[in-house]
This record gives sequence, C-alpha cells and structure tokens, in this order.
Amino acid sequence: MTLALCLCSSVSYCACLRNKGKLTSAPTLAVLVTGDTSVVLWWFTTCGASGPHGPTQAQCDSAYKNSNVSVTVEKEGRLRGVQVWRVPATNRYRISAYGAAGGKGAKNHNKRSHGVFISATFQLEKDELLYILVGQQGEDACPGGNPETQKICLGESSLIEEDYKKKKDLKDWAGGGGGGGGATYIFRQKDGIFEPLLIAAGGGGKAYLKAQDSSLDDVPLEQFENSTAVPGVSGRTGAAGGGGGWQDESLLPQAGKSLLEGGEGGQACPQALAKLQWATSGGFGGGGGACTSGGGGGGYRGGHASDNDDITAGGQDGISFVNPIGEIFLHPLAAMESHGEVEVQIYLNCSHCHSDNCKRDPDTNLPVCQCEMGAVLANDNVTCTGKIHLPLPLLLAVVAVIVVLGMILTCGSLSISKKHLLLINL
Repeated sequence: MTLALCLCSSVSYCACLRNKGKLTSAPTLAVLVTGDTSVVLWWFTTCGASGPHGPTQAQCDSAYKNSNVSVTVEKEGRLRGVQVWRVPATNRYRISAYGAAGGKGAKNHNKRSHGVFISATFQLEKDELLYILVGQQGEDACPGGNPETQKICLGESSLIEEDYKKKKDLKDWAGGGGGGGGATYIFRQKDGIFEPLLIAAGGGGKAYLKAQDSSLDDVPLEQFENSTAVPGVSGRTGAAGGGGGWQDESLLPQAGKSLLEGGEGGQACPQALAKLQWATSGGFGGGGGACTSGGGGGGYRGGHASDNDDITAGGQDGISFVNPIGEIFLHPLAAMESHGEVEVQIYLNCSHCHSDNCKRDPDTNLPVCQCEMGAVLANDNVTCTGKIHLPLPLLLAVVAVIVVLGMILTCGSLSISKKHLLLINL
C-alpha cells in the first residue's frame, strides 16, 4: 500500500497526495457501521480494462471480488461497458470523480496531461440506479507495434520530423501522438431521459514532439459547466480526433464518441494506420484517437484536436460538469495520472460542530464533533472549550527560540555598552 499525504477539509473527507506529488485517491478500506447502510464508502475502477472499450461483467466481478462493490455492467447497446450501481439507502452522498489522463507522444513522453478530479454532494434515493462510466487512459504512442515505430520510440529514427520539414502536411508518414483520455461520467435516468450528475474530464493526448517554447505547456484553469442548457458537444476533429462530449454525433473514426453514442475512444487517424500502423486510440469515455498531433480529452464538452496535423500540437482537455442539483465540494483540479476512478461515500454533515469537524460514531451511526488538538468537547457535544496545551516538541521548540533570541539581545546589549564606555574614555 502506498503511503499518502492527505489534505483534509474535514474529518469526513481527505484528498491525498502521492505518485510524484499529484493528487490521487488514497488506498481506502470501507468503514463498517451499523444501521440501514452497512458501509459508508464505495470505490469504482475500470475493472482492469484499458483502451477504447469499457469493461465486461466478468472483469468487474473479478475486480470487485472481496469488496463491498457490486455492479451490473451493460453488455450491449450504446451503454456497453457502463457500470450500473443500485443506491443502498436514501441519503446524501458525496461523489468524487477522476477523469483519465491523456496518452504520451513518441518523443514527448516526460509527462502526460492529467485527468480532472472533481467532487460534489447529491441527494440519492434508495434503489435508484446510478450509471458510472469510468474513464480509461488515452493510449501512449510507444513502444510501437513494428520495427520502424520502435526505432522512432528509441530515438533511432527521425523519419517523421524529416518528412514534416519537407512538406508540413505529413500525408506520407504520420502518427506518434497520444490518445485523448476518457472522461468519467456519473449519470442517472429520469423520466426515460439520461441526466448527467457529475463529469470529470479527461486529459488531452500529447503530440509526437514537445514544442520548443515551454510556454505552450502552460495549462489554463480547469473549467466546468453547471447547466444542462449549455450543449454538451464533442470537440473539433482535425487529423486527430476531438474528445467526445455528453451528446453529439461523431462522423469520423478518430473522433471520440459522446456519452450517449456509447463513449468509445476514437481510433488512430487513417494516415497513421496506413504506413506505420500506428494504432494509438483514445480511452473509453470519449478520448479522441491520435495522429501525429494528440487526441482531445472526453468531457461534458470534448477537447479540440488541432485543425492541422501539427507535430507539436497536443489535444485539449475536456470540460467537466456538475449538475446544479448537487452542491460542489471541491472544484476541478487536473490531477489524475492514469485511469479514472469514482468514489461514493455517505455525506457526513459537520456544519453543526463548532470546529466543522466530526467523525461517525460506530455504535450510533451519528456524527460526533471533534475539536482541534488540545481543546475539549463541551457537554453540549457541539462547542470546543478548554485550555489548548502545546505538544511537547512544539513547546521545546518555542523555548529554544526564546533562549536564542535572549542570547542575541544580551550580546547586542553588551556590545553597545562596550562601545559606549570606549567613547566615554576617549
């Protein structure tokens, strides 16, 4: 199990730093409680699936074995690969979604575009069905599928760069970009119509080559929509595929499919497949397929791909979404370095506590207020009182600082007095 540094906005929720300092989910065990609901946390993954297509029922049965998660995986139709989870009890739930990262380029592989993390709280009813599409990472260009592409990946061939310098169109040789990352979608069916609740966008695929100007890597603030009145369209497709949105029609094979089309990742562009057989697809969740440029990330609105097959043009990240019926908890943050994930937990309301912190009592299943270190919970079980005692290490550090400052002041005073005496003697 990986050690993680956790940043907690309350006792009931922690976002954790690991994997080279990126925000990801910490390894978590479900907490057992009594009452109508046996657990307070459920964790959903890709079930081991990767690439442009979602998992099967057998994969998810295996992945969730010996856990508290049980899902039905759609096996046909436009929702194939989507996991369906039945809400165990009427309650407020905090849903945290992680979009998938984009793929790396053949000579642009130091880092990938991260998938987006976003979290919000929703009221859900017992036996309501929650549809969960967990985004899958866009495919990397390397190691390549044949001797020529493997040479390019190893830096032993500059075939594509040389062709690009001559023609700037790459019609003869193309490929080597990364596929767009798939978005993670959480939605439900209401009156026969699918309604998005929370969508965490996927990262765009990297281009074949990194741009020399590092400012091109500057990432704007992560965006999200919170109104279904804004169309959830797919990203623009050029040589590489644009990312799939919530509802749109994809006309080209490299374009990532929108959620309501099935959310499959796009294929590599035809010219990449033709000569170098570079089959770099977008991830499940609407990731755009790659060309020499990168594919767009999936989302409520998909990320655009470059109009031209620019050798240094990465695909754009998708745009996330929070339904206005939910209360946003953490705003979007580009954080995920691999496949997407979803965490659903029963919301623990600590707003009545003086400290805004609480934990769930294992016997009563009710929130119990917690105080800052050194303070004591009063008899009303809400306010914090009592003298705050500093921990011994901190107390010793304070004493040491005071002693050092005292020595400095003493030495300074003696020096000044000595100079004063010398002046008097003169």
